[in-house]
Amino acid sequence: MRLRIPPGWWLGGLVLLVVVLVPLFLFTNTYNRGLLVLIVIYAIAGLSLDYIMGEMGQFSFGHAAFWGFGAYVSAKLALDLGISPWIGFLAAPAAAGLVGLLIGYIALRRTRNLELAIVTLGFGVLAWTVALRWRPVTGGPSGLRQVPPPSLFGWEIRSELAYFYFALLLLLGIVFLLSRLRTSRFGRGVRSIHENEDLAKSIGVAATKYYVLAFSFACALVGFSGALYAHHFRFVNPNLLGLDYMFIFLIVVLVGGTGTLWGPVMGAAIFVLVSEWLRALQEYRFVIFGVVLLLVVLFMPIGVFPALQKIARRIRGRNDDKESGAPMGEHALEADKAG
Repeated sequence: MRLRIPPGWWLGGLVLLVVVLVPLFLFTNTYNRGLLVLIVIYAIAGLSLDYIMGEMGQFSFGHAAFWGFGAYVSAKLALDLGISPWIGFLAAPAAAGLVGLLIGYIALRRTRNLELAIVTLGFGVLAWTVALRWRPVTGGPSGLRQVPPPSLFGWEIRSELAYFYFALLLLLGIVFLLSRLRTSRFGRGVRSIHENEDLAKSIGVAATKYYVLAFSFACALVGFSGALYAHHFRFVNPNLLGLDYMFIFLIVVLVGGTGTLWGPVMGAAIFVLVSEWLRALQEYRFVIFGVVLLLVVLFMPIGVFPALQKIARRIRGRNDDKESGAPMGEHALEADKAG
């Protein structure tokens, strides 16, 4: 009996191998390694938004507000109270998760979809305005500078390469956590509400409770990503809470593919690298990415990673057909139905 590994894990493993080796052979200067750190941070933020869009079937327009909020919480604790960034890495998701719990309870008690989008949009605008105007706490438009990096046994994780591997390890832990969460009772309950809420309620799933907790978890995760950003790039400002980053996270998810664990990771890599190639056209990058997003929706609506996963499944099906002597395409069709 042959051990079958899902195509998604083959692709994920290949992407991971490339990511681990790239900074050693290709991205050898400090600037390029900083791009790799940004890819990992955006990937974590994308995974959190994808949990709302892919697992819950909802949409949040204020996701960047929770990202920036996590960054500010961790930065303020380190700068004003001298608290270790490691504590900040715990406090940021806790604070963002609590705010998300409140927002989720307000928006998800009765209706779904539109109400959550409107409430989170309002929260995002409010959070950005407060960060911009509350100078004694947030620093106003200038933000907060000289946010300290985390240290381990007296050694600061300051270099781009060290922080990249540190963040990559955390990303892998988050991917593993999300994979386990999907198969847990809670994860299955959230997915059942998305697929058929009335049926889920009929079998005893507390829809409001599950959705509020799921939204709070996603907010906590993006708050953690914000803290990672703050302690690496060593500054935070109100722009982190703005719509620009909301669009970035949305592009990461939609281009990479919703409802997947590796899709946002690939989407983050595509966004950061293409943005770098288009650096001379920086003011037009969202216009360009708007066109790219339109093309993806038209010709690859499931996203880049699921499309590659589907191709890999078909190739694997053909190989299995040849080895087993079964009619060509039979196993591929079964695999497509199962997927």
